[in-house]
Amino acid sequence: MNISYRPIVLTYIIVALFAIDIQAQNPNWSPPVSSNYQFTASVIAAVRFNNMPSNSPLDSIAFFDGNEIRGLGTAIPIGNGLYRHFITLYSNQAIDTLSIHVYYHGTNYIYDVQNPFVFKVQNIQGSVDNPYVINIYPENNAPIGIQQVPPQYTVEGLAFLPIDMAQYLIQPDNNPVLWSYTTNDSLIVSFQGSQLNVSGANGFTGQTSLVVRATEQAMNALMQDNENNNLSSPGGNGNRSIPQIIQFAETTISFNVTPLYDAPLWQPVIPNEGIIQGGQFSNVSLHDYENQYEGPFIRYDYIPVIEESNPVEPQPTWAVSQNFGTTMSILAKLQFTPKYQFHHEDDVLAAFAGGEIRGVAAKNPLNDIYYLSIGGTVSDTQTIILKFYSGEMKKVFILDSFLEFQPFGIVGNDTAPLIIDLAPIVPIVPDTLVMNGIYSMPINIIDPDFIGSQKFKFMAMDPLYPDYLRDETIAAYCIVEDSSDLTTFYEDADGDGLGNPNSTIHACTISEGYVTNDDDCNDNDSFNMGATLTIVENSGTPNDGMICSSINTVLSINQAAQSYLWSTGQTTQSISVNPTSTTTYSVTVTSGATCIITQSTTIYVEGAIVMNDQNAGFGSLRNVLECAVEGDSISYNYPLNNSSHLTQSLAIVKDITIHSASPINPEITIDFNAALNGIMLSPNKSLYLENINIKSLNHSTQNTFSGTGEVIIQGSTKILNE
Repeated sequence: MNISYRPIVLTYIIVALFAIDIQAQNPNWSPPVSSNYQFTASVIAAVRFNNMPSNSPLDSIAFFDGNEIRGLGTAIPIGNGLYRHFITLYSNQAIDTLSIHVYYHGTNYIYDVQNPFVFKVQNIQGSVDNPYVINIYPENNAPIGIQQVPPQYTVEGLAFLPIDMAQYLIQPDNNPVLWSYTTNDSLIVSFQGSQLNVSGANGFTGQTSLVVRATEQAMNALMQDNENNNLSSPGGNGNRSIPQIIQFAETTISFNVTPLYDAPLWQPVIPNEGIIQGGQFSNVSLHDYENQYEGPFIRYDYIPVIEESNPVEPQPTWAVSQNFGTTMSILAKLQFTPKYQFHHEDDVLAAFAGGEIRGVAAKNPLNDIYYLSIGGTVSDTQTIILKFYSGEMKKVFILDSFLEFQPFGIVGNDTAPLIIDLAPIVPIVPDTLVMNGIYSMPINIIDPDFIGSQKFKFMAMDPLYPDYLRDETIAAYCIVEDSSDLTTFYEDADGDGLGNPNSTIHACTISEGYVTNDDDCNDNDSFNMGATLTIVENSGTPNDGMICSSINTVLSINQAAQSYLWSTGQTTQSISVNPTSTTTYSVTVTSGATCIITQSTTIYVEGAIVMNDQNAGFGSLRNVLECAVEGDSISYNYPLNNSSHLTQSLAIVKDITIHSASPINPEITIDFNAALNGIMLSPNKSLYLENINIKSLNHSTQNTFSGTGEVIIQGSTKILNE
């Protein structure tokens, strides 16, 4: 890769020199004197130079403790031109740390091995078929590499998790490494030591990649002489210079930014609940309260809300006052639901029997276990009562009838301590993801004697980004002795301060979204205007409250209630009516002691009288014609109305008579500025005009009458064109 065209950002610069142990000829190392040492171990080794096997009988491997040789190899042929070095190691310690140096005949130099060797008495490291491989490299500088980093994912606005690139670095030696990267306009990048920090640039979503480089700065002791540097290996010396050797490795990391989507949201919040002792809490359908997140899976969780007791209890001064002939031991962990471990510095656990203190223990900070030693006698079988003081809750918990004293008995151990849960109420939330958010959560009562209240914080989280896309809510669950200790609260979904009498909870404390009154007649209406009366019919323009005579019409009230009473005497939520004339209907809705409303509506029934002069609408010529039947006769409501003004074509689809009931002819005006056609007659249909005038306004080429039907003029009728 040509790096001269690539912008590289350097996070820091380290220039370090280190001595490389080299000698320009065979060192002729002398083997150790075995009688000087107590312990031995063995190594069967092979040498690899620059990742290639070395099979020279003149290679030599020596193990050192400082400048003292502890083992010297002998190269033995094993066939096919292969050699193995059989080495006996010596030490006066059962476990010791040694360094390794290799004389490589191919270059006539001594190389030191960076990784130390751990000596273990009587241990055999390697075999003929699977030898202990010792790697050496030119200039003592092993090549470096970077393992593939898995693709990284995040959501818009959230930084990627930091990556410690040192965990992916392949580096046999300990030379200093400089980390750098190729700039990418879609990413914001920085290094802190070997930690890579990346976030998406503002507005960026999609996939991109980042090239990361590790540059190793090593030292070459083989290139030129320099009298100012004197380097020596165990058993040899020489003058060498220390110029730097720079080598690097690169990897490409994929970064993926998903567009931000809606986080979970508790809306409405989970309400409080209270029950009488002996009852059961309702299962909580979590999906009824989380109403925003649309991912295929969601994660729910909870933690108990830890609060000080009221009144606060002081820390007891528990102490054992006598010596006992024998003991039993309890190794325990104390929790308040599986989600909370007691951790206050004032926490203390005590054992009681026969009214006296038998043992006291504080938590071991290394493993959070209470090592409680309980005193007694050999014949003692008294019941042990445990008491625990929580420094955070300022409260003493009592575990009656816990267990009987067992001389020399042990309950629990370091790996499986006795788990003591002091929570009286525990929600059951799955540890796995929940499909589509559907989960009904039980609230289990652990202590049947508990009287009181406990709060829990419930979390709804996106499984991929739980710390970023989440919502929390708190609900309180209480148990009381008598129903009088509970209060009824009414849901106020529309936030108008008035409660819905049909949606209640019983609890010890009020919940968000609830009130103490039941005065809301419609909890979907923040103005509390009451229930809405709707009309469903199919005549003329549907659902406009205007119908033809005897057309079936359904009247409905949109709010569930305790009772309904219609003006017709019916008592259902919906009624069906068939009025033959314009009629007003009313209904009284009762939803609570103080929530009684009456709503009314008028059904307008079209007759055979034209009552308004508009192009359309109730009482217009057009609407009256729509309700008329074959052979009907239509007149005008003189003197209140004696005309019609049409801005659209008028279709005659049935035999019909339009006549005057007044001394003055009614006038039907067709305005051709708006209407494309005038009066259109369907085939085989007749329009009888009796004492009716027809006037055309803004007439040009349009026909006042069109179609294959016929117009029959009776009486005094005028056709005017203006």
